[in-house]
Amino acid sequence: MINSAEIYFPSSEIERYFLKSIWRLQEYNTNQRTETILPKGIVEIIFNFSDNITYSNHAMDVNMVLPSCFINGLNFKPFNLIKSRQQSFLGIQLNVIGLKFLFNIPANELRDTVVDGSQVCKSLDVLCHQLFLGKTFEEQVETIRKWICEKISGSKYSKSINHVHNLFYSQKLYDIKVNELCIEKCISDRQLRRISLEWLGMNTETFLLYKKYLESLQLLHNPNLSLTQIGLKAGYYDQSHFIREFKSFTTLTPKDYQASITDLPGHIFR
Repeated sequence: MINSAEIYFPSSEIERYFLKSIWRLQEYNTNQRTETILPKGIVEIIFNFSDNITYSNHAMDVNMVLPSCFINGLNFKPFNLIKSRQQSFLGIQLNVIGLKFLFNIPANELRDTVVDGSQVCKSLDVLCHQLFLGKTFEEQVETIRKWICEKISGSKYSKSINHVHNLFYSQKLYDIKVNELCIEKCISDRQLRRISLEWLGMNTETFLLYKKYLESLQLLHNPNLSLTQIGLKAGYYDQSHFIREFKSFTTLTPKDYQASITDLPGHIFR
């Protein structure tokens, strides 16, 4: 049972280029339970103030107890969290380009994996301690925003983040082809591919497929749409294409996912 959940959405223009939200989740349940998290197209810096939680990723053959601060990289396959007792998380949710902007790390280096935050950036250890001392969510948010401002001031990509964001995040891109995107953005295929690999850790074609899947994941939470309507709205040309692509990211069919649906897109609780 979730006892409390709080969320902050970015308010400044530059924050919106890479920051999706800051969130805090606290729950208590004495029974062991498993949470399956599907690929959500994001990277998260998570501060873990909980009892022991096991991260299990069958695709990568990884089983580990989560550290107090970790970065959950871009996922292409689902993973599991095995939890019990008191849970308390504070998270910074980034779009993919946030990794390179804040840490100068291309997304493919943290693909389908979790890493200790201290291995990526020593300042995360200090930030974790400061957040642990924070009494309210508002205080914690301001501490995180101050840390983000310091990271921005030291980033060598401050002048290019706007351009990269406009290429990949300024509009919905689930129903567009690479050549159409090149024409719309007045950029060559070669330039777009270079920027895509550098900032997203994948080629442009894969990114567009990923965005199409993410659109379908959200639409599956609309009870007024049939699976056929959802597939078409997400840009799939037929049901078999929709099912095949969705299953490649989740190991589930769209129908199977709907049967396990929760209020949180991409989260399945058992």
